[in-house]
Amino acid sequence: MPASGKPFAFIHVGDLHLTEDSAANAADLRAILDQIAAVRPQAAIDFTYLPGDLAEDGCAEQYAILYEALDLYPDLPVRLIPGDHDRQHGSIAAFHDLFEAVAGSPRGGRHGPVLNRLPQPEDECDVAQYYYAETVAGVRCLFVDMVSAGFGRKRIGLDFRLGRDQTQWLNKEVVEAAEAGMPCAVFMHAYPDDLREPDDRLDIAGLFWSGGVRLVEMGHTHYNELAHDGRTLYAAARSVGQNEDGSVGYAVAAIDGPVTSWRFKALDRTWPFVLITSPADRRVATVPTSPQNSGMERDADDRILVRALVLSDQEPKYCHCRIDTGPWTLMTRGAAQVYEAWMPWPEGARSLQVEAVDGRWPGHGPDYVDTDVIEPAVPEPEPRRQRPMPDKPGSDDFRLRAWLGKGVRGDQLGPNRAGRKW
Repeated sequence: MPASGKPFAFIHVGDLHLTEDSAANAADLRAILDQIAAVRPQAAIDFTYLPGDLAEDGCAEQYAILYEALDLYPDLPVRLIPGDHDRQHGSIAAFHDLFEAVAGSPRGGRHGPVLNRLPQPEDECDVAQYYYAETVAGVRCLFVDMVSAGFGRKRIGLDFRLGRDQTQWLNKEVVEAAEAGMPCAVFMHAYPDDLREPDDRLDIAGLFWSGGVRLVEMGHTHYNELAHDGRTLYAAARSVGQNEDGSVGYAVAAIDGPVTSWRFKALDRTWPFVLITSPADRRVATVPTSPQNSGMERDADDRILVRALVLSDQEPKYCHCRIDTGPWTLMTRGAAQVYEAWMPWPEGARSLQVEAVDGRWPGHGPDYVDTDVIEPAVPEPEPRRQRPMPDKPGSDDFRLRAWLGKGVRGDQLGPNRAGRKW
């Protein structure tokens, strides 16, 4: 049956690269947190995700900017992992202190570092790693540390590794979630293909493929990107700090029953913000598509259930939806700002549009009104066999091109593809 109740939903604030309190990215961070904290009700969002590269040089003075910003919103749930810049000079001590203060608190899920014996780099020694798991809104969330097991630092370069203990833990978690029929989302700093060892790249990407991981949410790229391999959606959000990818902002992602969805919100856009959470868009739907896995299951009256998450600092005046350019249908509010409507899906229909209108909308212009548009995945009458695993799994080889409605430009501008010496 279609999803019901609250979907799993989180906000992804991209790599911060904090340097000085007076810098633009510090001001943007404060503005983003202020906007997130204004969402009503707060229960609409499960947590805010920080994907590493929080401090440009991994030093305590830079993390102090983040401490101060987070202290303004002590009730805002946060989940974080390290990135390569968090150990720029070979030490991750300052990030360690941040992790124990934030992740170890109720707002961070009460998670602590895991001590493992790993090569670092010549001889084995005890190394603190920052990986953990929890179940949130029915989704098994796995937070992965690609940094602490490696040897990378400034002037040496990236050295993303997981280490044997974390790899075994990750394997166990993914397998157990799959066996339990529980959706699984992985949060890591970069694509599995960015791991240093080729065998590790294939092992981790293959694990995600075979385990049916629904979403891998990442930073590192500095641009918005979606890559879908037929089973797993790999999603990266642009950097708050160092970027050429347009307006600063943050991503909103959701897992709603069998459907995974993602969209970027620019900071300079007013409320409300709309994310269609069901049915699935054809570009990110599970292949082969069926009524069950695409959210296109019909009721006795031959209608599909349309669901959308609407974020705002106040209740929208109304929310409605339509198919192609047909008549609008008013949607009703359900749990935690999810709006719903049962709609007939006619033969040959192509697009679904959900629009939310704020009471402050003056009747013209783009402010205080927002629209999300998808092209639902029409189930195949005779489902094909599952496509084989891609030749280069866990990479951007199967990335989607420009999808401006979701905030994806498709040009891959950023230091890790364009070669900027940041």
